[in-house]
Amino acid sequence: MDGTAAIDRLLALAGVGPRESAEAADRPTPYVCKGCGTAFDVQYHVCPECGGYSVEPYTHPE
Repeated sequence: MDGTAAIDRLLALAGVGPRESAEAADRPTPYVCKGCGTAFDVQYHVCPECGGYSVEPYTHPE
């Protein structure tokens, strides 16, 4: 088994990686950058996409 196959196997066992299940895709993302609109599963103090400081909890528009 080469390194790439080993890492892919470990990622699959951990349940993470580029291929998420349909269940994971349906869950809402709790944080959104107000500057660029990118959504994240975790809160960042600085947006990794645009460098903005406004990564806030997502609120559903009413």
